[in-house]
Amino acid sequence: MSDFYLSADELQQAALYYQEHFPEEARNSVTIANRAILNEFIVPYTNDLTNWIPLGTPVDWLHNPTNDLEFTWGINRHWHMLDLGKAYLMKGNPLYVTTFIDHYRTWRDQNPVPVHLAYDEAVFFQKPGPWRLLETGLRVQSWIAAYKYMETSPQLDDTFRAEFLQGLEEHAEFLTHYLGSTEINHAIMHMQGLFMIAAFYKEHPRSPFWRQVATERLELCLLHQLNEEGIQVELNTHYHNASIEMFGTPYLLAGISGHPFSAWYGECLRNMAAFTEAMIRPDHQSTGIGDSDWLSDGRQRLTLLGAILGDEDLMARGTDSSECLWLVGAAKYEQCVRLQAGASRSLTSRIFPQTGYYVMRDEQQYLFFDAASMGGAHGHADALNIEWMWNNRLFFTDTGRYTYEEGQWRHYFKSTRAHNTITIDGTDQTPYVSTQQWGEPEAEATTHRYESHANYHFMDASQDGYTHLPDPVSHRRWVLAGKSVPLLLVVDWLDAEKTHTLEQRFHLHPDARLVLRKEDCAKQRAGIRFDDSSTKLCIKFLMAGEGSETFELTEQVGWVSEIYGSKSETSVVQGKAEFSGKVGVVAIGLPADETEEAVKVTGCALEPEQMKFTLDYEYRGQEGRIVIDEHQVDWK
Repeated sequence: MSDFYLSADELQQAALYYQEHFPEEARNSVTIANRAILNEFIVPYTNDLTNWIPLGTPVDWLHNPTNDLEFTWGINRHWHMLDLGKAYLMKGNPLYVTTFIDHYRTWRDQNPVPVHLAYDEAVFFQKPGPWRLLETGLRVQSWIAAYKYMETSPQLDDTFRAEFLQGLEEHAEFLTHYLGSTEINHAIMHMQGLFMIAAFYKEHPRSPFWRQVATERLELCLLHQLNEEGIQVELNTHYHNASIEMFGTPYLLAGISGHPFSAWYGECLRNMAAFTEAMIRPDHQSTGIGDSDWLSDGRQRLTLLGAILGDEDLMARGTDSSECLWLVGAAKYEQCVRLQAGASRSLTSRIFPQTGYYVMRDEQQYLFFDAASMGGAHGHADALNIEWMWNNRLFFTDTGRYTYEEGQWRHYFKSTRAHNTITIDGTDQTPYVSTQQWGEPEAEATTHRYESHANYHFMDASQDGYTHLPDPVSHRRWVLAGKSVPLLLVVDWLDAEKTHTLEQRFHLHPDARLVLRKEDCAKQRAGIRFDDSSTKLCIKFLMAGEGSETFELTEQVGWVSEIYGSKSETSVVQGKAEFSGKVGVVAIGLPADETEEAVKVTGCALEPEQMKFTLDYEYRGQEGRIVIDEHQVDWK
């Protein structure tokens, strides 16, 4: 039985395949390794190879040139050692091994195992420093993988191996002595690392104990962290997809090392695929709920999950993934590639009603609607947020996460105003406390209706975040997306006794160009298009009720974060008004391109007292009427 995912020969084959089929990633690995020789590192999570941070000679593993604790945590995960190992397999340069040994030794010299550490302090998941449990679990995975990549080097002699095994023992004992809560995702990575130590250092007399602890606690993590619909309970695209890797790699290694997990464990992994696949947009990026990067292709997780489970159907629905290559080897990865080349992909609408996520698809559009709870510290105040694509163009987008560092940017990206929903009086639906903490009461969303018919998709939901204001404000949203007739209706109903300020905001793709046209409060519209496409969108706005005469349409500056640590400006279409009593605000989206004429609106009426909306239109020479009230959608 093996102590690692791949044998020495398989690793060499993987390195050859990596260079041939992932040339840019292979070059980046060599660049990171060459800089590591100079004790220079990228800012963690950013993948920015233009900004190198020198950490001194010897490396000062606690040096942090930023105010973000994530820098210290990221550096102490030693991800660069994976690139040292890959570069060694590709180039054979002994300096990569020398650097690995030096960094391992200097880290241990500077960071001895904490002694007499209070249990509560050790398991506090925001604890600063290199011995936070999360870094402890992740660091050993980097160590072991790098060691296996370099194992053929004569520099890894018996003396160093003894040192190396001692460091692994220290980490294993620390991870079994201090046990974090199995209800947060950190615990998966704690036990992911512990299981890897048990497999690698199998001759240690406590290895069976380490493996047993890791196995039992990983199963507890599955039990506590997956809801009934197979979604990781933080309700966050990034952490759900990351959890597939975190749960999946121990499952793979368990089979290889001769200590397989239960069939139940494998079935839980399989159930996670549905949400991952549902969130993949037609542009192959994933809708980024909560603390997620704007750029993320969930198909890579399908490849990995399929390879781990030996499920050819899942493999076929995936895409290129070098991460999968390094776990399953070139031969099995080539099988994934062949299956994907012959696969036809056709995704349908998918709803998760117990969680509150709705993904509606047809031939021309993708619509995501968020009627879920926030899911904890990594959630955003985004109840009733939408993301919408038409004709493979992303018009309304989620904005990403940008940073975990406390400050105005952390608050902004988590705020209600950074999402495509309604903001009241400039406040968040749930009170913001700090980077990893929300106040009370937490906004809850309720789905009233979901319909999907031959002609349309329809959502009706409300959220109670503003009912806790001194003067309560109720907010209910209807979204109707036409299938045969290209239109999108977003109707927001609000009710309050006193005067408040509402903002209805739509964040655009950064490549979109926006033009506003305002004749008067009753006739305001936004035109959106892309320079490289004939696809365009006209949005007409209407407000009814007390305050409609003040409704003002403006372009605001917003931000999108592609990956952690980066942000770029984007346009925000904002309708703003002061209101009291019962009011309605509707945005009528009319998409078109050079082959598709736009719908012509011939009449429109909002009736707040009856909570009723009527739209008359012409399309392709035919007239139509849509009437929506609290009870039904009538489309003639």
